[in-house]
Formats: sequence, structure tokens, C-alpha cells
Amino acid sequence: MPPTRRLWQTAALLALVALLAGAAWAAWRFWPRAAGPLDGLTWGEVTRGDLEVVVSSTGALEAIDAVEVGTQVSGTLDEVRADFNDRVTKGQVLAVIDTRLLDAALRDAEASLERARAQHALAESDLARRVQLHAHGLLPEGELRSFETAVVTARASVVSAEAQVDRARENRNNAVIRAPIDGVVVERAVEAGQTVAASFNTPRLFLLARDLARMRILAEVDEGDIGQVREDQEVRFTVAAHPERELAGQVRQIRLQPKVEQNVVKYTVVVETGNEEGLLLPGMTATLDFLVERVADVLTVPGTAVRVRPNAAMQALLDKQRAERQAARGGAPAGANGGGGRGLGGGGLPGAEGGPGGPPSDMRRLWIRDAEGQLRALPVRIGLTDGRRVEIRPLRGEIEPGTPVVTAVPADGAAAGGRSGGPGPRGFRVL
Repeated sequence: MPPTRRLWQTAALLALVALLAGAAWAAWRFWPRAAGPLDGLTWGEVTRGDLEVVVSSTGALEAIDAVEVGTQVSGTLDEVRADFNDRVTKGQVLAVIDTRLLDAALRDAEASLERARAQHALAESDLARRVQLHAHGLLPEGELRSFETAVVTARASVVSAEAQVDRARENRNNAVIRAPIDGVVVERAVEAGQTVAASFNTPRLFLLARDLARMRILAEVDEGDIGQVREDQEVRFTVAAHPERELAGQVRQIRLQPKVEQNVVKYTVVVETGNEEGLLLPGMTATLDFLVERVADVLTVPGTAVRVRPNAAMQALLDKQRAERQAARGGAPAGANGGGGRGLGGGGLPGAEGGPGGPPSDMRRLWIRDAEGQLRALPVRIGLTDGRRVEIRPLRGEIEPGTPVVTAVPADGAAAGGRSGGPGPRGFRVL
């Protein structure tokens, strides 16, 4: 046989083998077949560790004791003697307002006082002479009364003038702005030469913080979560400036005044924290977790694992296992209790919602794969949940950490396209 012909025959044979292999794979892959109970399931894992329930929020940092320094008089600032971050003591001069007009007002008030005193002395002298004339019957009673009234009026004018002097002197003193507390200048809102006007609202010149070693956070908590927040509650928080540091605080106050923003009701929660290292600055945004409850060293599973419902293949396997166990014990057949695997051993949990005669509402069914690779349903009680994982307490035996647990089940008839131990391409329902 010629070599060329032999090569063609070999190539044709290889092509035929490849075609048959492809057809066999396609038949295996796409030909409808019965789904096994482990086909197409999604698996999670039982773990052991700590579990916490928290309420999250955000808030702004500020000094606990901060005082705004303003002015009671108007004028032009001659001097500004304090700057940002300066440490000041109580009574220290921070700024001085031009005092020329205030000095003039004080001198005018003092002159008015002298005039009032002179008029008062004259009125008293006139009254003394009129009293003597009245005693000798030379002055009618009515005229004497008018001189007495003049004395009283002059005395009142003296009192009024003294008050004007006190007011002018106080305004003059207020032109020198002094620190009301010991603290740090957090804000300086004015410059030398600027005009300030004290009218209905006192202008803000400086903001002083007494002690930045203690700070507070004003956190906004939604009305749906505020019931889980209480005074003296532990709080953890972070700030963007130091994302690697988790800082601690404590709830000091829950303010009763609600805030409504876009129809959302929120309440202000005051959290106090230490700042000995100086990491926190006023105005920083903090992300907070209010610790509601914590359990340590417990078994947990993904939250979806306690809400899984079996498909038909899984239920049939469990019914078969239940019947075999009853037969081995010499008990009644599986249908004696209504069939369908409704007992706990068959995977059902009658009354799982806490109905009359049923188990408590915290009982659930957990689907696991045992050491022999068989699917089993175990009754458990559930406890704390953080929204992602759920605490479980087994009711029959122990569940070892690392045990595979079902978290999603394919819809009936959809598992044929999947593989044992892994998710199928379509048809899943997470319950």
C-alpha cells in the first residue's frame, strides 16, 4: 500500500475517533438525566468564632467644651493677638477694638453726671431756703411742694447719669476681647482692621476649646435603630485620617429632639471618647458601630443556610433514609406520620414558625454533608445574627467546624446541568 494512502487512512481514523468522543461528551453533557440530591447545590461552611450585632452610623467630631468668643460693641479691630492653635489662659487679651469713640462716649457720660450732680445740689439749696420761708409763713404750701419735686427730679437725674457712666465704662472695657476660659484657639474669624458690628447677633471672633484630650461625636441614628442604642453603650469607630486604627467611645446622651431629613427621622447620639494621642481633630467624620450584643466562641453558618428548603431529589433521599432507619428499628413505615419526610429525622420541621404544638420559632433545619459524603438534615436552634452569619446550637450531636452546609438549592429539574458539590449554571433559588 502506498505511504500516502496509509497516511490518509490514519488521519481519517483519528478524525472518526475525535468525532465519536465529541458526540459522547455532548450526550453526557446535555442528555437529560435524573438529578442526584447533591447535584447543583451551593455550599458554605460551619465556622466557630465570635459574633457581634452592631448599629452603624456616622457623625462629626467636636470638642466637648467649646466657647464662642464674640463682641458686645461695634468698631474696628485695632489688634488681633491670638491665632489658630494658640493656647490661651482665662483673661488673656485676644483682640482690641478701636476705643476712640468709646472713650469719647465715656467722657460725655461723666460730664452729664457732673451736670446732674450740680443741678441736684442747686435744687437742694433752693429747697432749704424755701423751707425756712414756709416756716415763717412767707411761702405757700403749694410752692414748697414744687421745690421738693425739683429735688427728687434732680436726684433721679444723678442716678440716670451714673448709669450712663457705668454703661459707657463697660463698653470701653468690652473693647478689649479676653479669653473666657483656658483652652486652645480652634478658629479665628477676624483680621486686624476688620469692622465688627454688634447688633442683633453677636459676631463670632474666636472659637475656644477647653480640652482637646476629650472629644465627642454627634452621631445621627435612624429611628429604626435608635431602640438598640442606650446610654453607656460601647462604641467602636474609625476616622479617614487613621483608617487602620479602631478607636473606642461610650454613649453619653441620646437627644430626644428628632431630625427629619427627606422624610427620614433621625436622632442625635452623643458619644464621648479620649484623645490623649491627639489623633482626632474637630470636624473629622467618624464611622461608628454601636455594639448591641456579642457572643464568643460559637458555631455559625451563613444566614441563607437556615432558610434552605429541599428540592424533590433531596426530599426523596431523606424519606428513603428515614424509612430505612424506621425499618431497622422495627418501627412503622415512612407514611405513618403523613409521609413527605415531615418529621425532624426526615428533614421537615413542622410548626417551625412557632405554631401550636410545634417546636419553638428559633428551631431551623440545617442541611449538611457528613463524613461519608451523604446529605443529612439536622435540627438546630438559631441565636444571634449579624445579617451575614447566624449562631447555631445543634440539637442532635455535634457539628464540627468546617462541615459543608447547603446555602442554595437549584429549582426542581434544574440540577441535571450541574455538578456534584458545586453550583449549576442556572435555575437556582436562595431561600
